[in-house]
Amino acid sequence: MIKEIKEPVIEVHNLTVVYDRKPAIWNIDFTLPKGQIIGVMGPNGSGKSTLLKAIMGVVNANTGWVKVAGEDIEGVRKRVSYVPQRQSVDWDFPATVWDVVAMGRFALKGVFKKLNADDRSVIEESLKKVNMYTFANRQISQLSGGQQQRAFLARALAQEADIYLMDEPFAGVDASTEEAIVQLLKQMKKEGKTLLVVHHDLHTAQNYFEWLVLLNTRLVASGPLTEVFDTALLEDTYGGTLTTLTKVAELLDKNDMPMRHK
Repeated sequence: MIKEIKEPVIEVHNLTVVYDRKPAIWNIDFTLPKGQIIGVMGPNGSGKSTLLKAIMGVVNANTGWVKVAGEDIEGVRKRVSYVPQRQSVDWDFPATVWDVVAMGRFALKGVFKKLNADDRSVIEESLKKVNMYTFANRQISQLSGGQQQRAFLARALAQEADIYLMDEPFAGVDASTEEAIVQLLKQMKKEGKTLLVVHHDLHTAQNYFEWLVLLNTRLVASGPLTEVFDTALLEDTYGGTLTTLTKVAELLDKNDMPMRHK
């Protein structure tokens, strides 16, 4: 099932990316709407991270093309902010939280431009939005996993982009941090931002997203959550794994147990 959008913010056509002769994503086609929180879901190794990297031009496509806001990524790169997986970052690099967030301003202005008072104001406001202002001078190696994720989100906010690609922003964070991130995403959506978020938890997907992209190397479905969050499509995406996931979720609900610790 593929829902077409007349004026898409992201358009992917016949996209294939191959690693070591093995396709990570295969012949994918979809269009995505502007101003929504969109979830990208599928089992481990299904190509979710590769999809975001291909949209950003971080990895080269073997076939197909991507348009963002109607242009090639190079023409709109300053309008697009990418939040990679936290595990892919060298957190031992000698930098403060402020330094990390300032990178968002350099992504917008250019690496060799000096930061002015307006830039510093944006950095401060971005830190405050994720409750990390008091950690501004802390070395990133001294942060917890949740704090590292908040710092990365602040960097994305500081770029003042229109489109945000986020790879597992909820991974490794506690429940309170996850809730804070969700509220931040909803506020960004109210401001007209488009958010494409890789996520793995089926149990929370219905509360977080308005549109879903279901992926398992190939595209299974792309459309409104009310149409795509369907048993048949989810089984096509997850296969036998879905049965286990569903049984665990049902058991937790039945016994009124939380999905994660506070």
